[in-house]
Amino acid sequence: MGKVTKATRKFNKNHLKGELERRNKLKKTKQQIKKREVQKKKKKHTAESDDEEDDAFTGIDEVDELAEFTDTTPKGMPKDLDLSKFMEADPENDEEVESDEDINAILNGDSDSEEDDEDDNEDDVSGDDSEEEEDAEMEEAEDSDDEEAVFKKQLESMLEKDTAFAKYMKKNDPGSLKILEDNADEDEDAGDDDDEEASDAEMSEEAEEESATALVTLKMLHGWENAVTNQHSLKSLKRLLLAFYSASHMDAEDEDSDDVPFRIEGMRVFNKVVSTSLRVAPKAFARYAPVVNGKVTKKAGSKWTTIQALVKSYLASLLELMKQMSDAAMIQYLIKESEKALPYFVCFARFTRDLLKELLRQFGSSTADDGVRILALMTLRKLVSMAPSEITDMALKGIYLTHVRHSNVKNITSLTTIQLMRNCGVELYGVDANASYQHSFVYIRQLAIHLRNSMQLRNKESFRAIYNWQFINSLHFWTEVLATYCGDRADEQPQLCETLESLVYPLTQIIMGVARLVPTAKYFPLRLHCVRMLLRISSSTGIYIPVLPMLIEVLESSEFLGRRPIKSTLKPLTLDSYLKAPKEYEHTRVYLESILENVFELLADAIAAQSTRIAFPEWIVPASLQLRRWRKRVGKSWVRFSKQLQGLLERTEQTAKMVQQQRSKVDFSPADLTAANRFMEDVHPDTTPIGSYAVSLRKVRAQQRATLLEAEADE
Repeated sequence: MGKVTKATRKFNKNHLKGELERRNKLKKTKQQIKKREVQKKKKKHTAESDDEEDDAFTGIDEVDELAEFTDTTPKGMPKDLDLSKFMEADPENDEEVESDEDINAILNGDSDSEEDDEDDNEDDVSGDDSEEEEDAEMEEAEDSDDEEAVFKKQLESMLEKDTAFAKYMKKNDPGSLKILEDNADEDEDAGDDDDEEASDAEMSEEAEEESATALVTLKMLHGWENAVTNQHSLKSLKRLLLAFYSASHMDAEDEDSDDVPFRIEGMRVFNKVVSTSLRVAPKAFARYAPVVNGKVTKKAGSKWTTIQALVKSYLASLLELMKQMSDAAMIQYLIKESEKALPYFVCFARFTRDLLKELLRQFGSSTADDGVRILALMTLRKLVSMAPSEITDMALKGIYLTHVRHSNVKNITSLTTIQLMRNCGVELYGVDANASYQHSFVYIRQLAIHLRNSMQLRNKESFRAIYNWQFINSLHFWTEVLATYCGDRADEQPQLCETLESLVYPLTQIIMGVARLVPTAKYFPLRLHCVRMLLRISSSTGIYIPVLPMLIEVLESSEFLGRRPIKSTLKPLTLDSYLKAPKEYEHTRVYLESILENVFELLADAIAAQSTRIAFPEWIVPASLQLRRWRKRVGKSWVRFSKQLQGLLERTEQTAKMVQQQRSKVDFSPADLTAANRFMEDVHPDTTPIGSYAVSLRKVRAQQRATLLEAEADE
């Protein structure tokens, strides 16, 4: 932390209060002006609603019930809670934000905008230094313990005995390594003192080690390892950890060679220092403070005070080394070692937060492979299970924001990576039921607010705030969370299912509102994404969601019933990695064929999901009539798809007859809803005629996607 300048102190004393009042007043004025503009536009659009085009969305009433949802507070949290403050903390970044504008920017896909950076810099002029001082004081208070007086005495004694070491410590960062100056020999018993003397006598390199920048050799490492392993020498352990510190700071940008206690030359020596430290140090720590049931023993007889400083040094060096590594195999190795040291990380709040941030950084790194992401998630999950609730909150916020920040789809390969990150994030949300519900509520509520604002403003900018990959993948994320814990794994965690179930309805309303926000042919891919999300929720939870009308609206658009498609020689379009049609594909036959293939697949899935319901024969009648009418009108223009639709309708009829046959055998009345809900519960939807047809279409789609992945990998 830099020194506060005289100009800053003068500004804080004379002008800070007035500046803050001026900014708050200006902010309130802007909010009032914006509110008046929104009201004017709303009145104008209401007056001109009769003259609007068919493509403009006018169904605000469809999600009007979200108004109450956006003003509520999740269960278990105080009603006067400022939800914007709850959402603003981002564990991956050190800086605090003052509003929810940063999260809005992430969802809008412009988190790196220059305007936001300028605003942040302007706000930080007056308060940056004081905030940093407060953070430093809080961290020191958290890491301090009852033995602080003992450490001070040991520090003074060490500085008096070893002048060379004292000179080195004055150059170093006192926040990380001055704790190594403890006089550990004071706490050792007589047997340990004898071992220490024997170890010192055997080390022939003692004269060389007196130098503050002694060269580490393989012989020195071997001697230190033997002394620590066989003789339990704390002095050798301390020197080994100093060498580990030097190795972890070799590539630091602001480090000079004179600032580290040892000099390491050659990759062989570097690897030996790292491997020896990671192998020997945890075993040495366990001798003094063993881990029992995942917790470090800190009783009086455990000698925790003796090795606490050394543990801090080891954890700090391990984190620093993890930040500098770029090789995937080395990163995985370090994450595994950090997982073994989790009980020691949990003993220090600061190091726990630092490890959490580093795991999130590795999880969201664009250069990380799938193995690193999965291992980081597993370590993060284990850390959350051991750490206090504060770390759980940070982890849940961090995993979601990391997913959103890195969820911009560019091709099929990136889509696969995003799906893996989403699955990992969903897995983490199964750790704590109450915390998961609170975070899910808050962020789903934030999506609802975005949608309502877009419906009220109804301009290109507001639509763009919704129709981007960050927003859509946020919906995908919460869809998977609810579908997993309220459906697929509801029996495993009934408490989590019960708490999250109330969020199914508002999320469904949000997805339906997004799908119909701009119902033009260009955005058919986005609508199909939304339909897949709704089907995922419906099929896993058993809750009926009317998705067939949304698909039939696509078939009955002017693209199929009005104009003729444009012939084109463009290659077939894979809609998975698109939210809207590329400009050169608009109105082309290639694009519309891709739309029809996906629509028919989703139609089969939607019908199959209801194929074991007792009311299926009556439920399918309206949709069958509309599909037959569409086939009759456009059958000559789309011969291949007309035949495919005919096959779908035939299997639908077969399924309806099967349900009628089963229904004729029942012995309960229609008023018995419990028995009606259990109708054909032993029959899986995929085994019905329409279900088998849907499975075959899914297999074809999976093969096409695998082919595309192979093609991109070859390129």
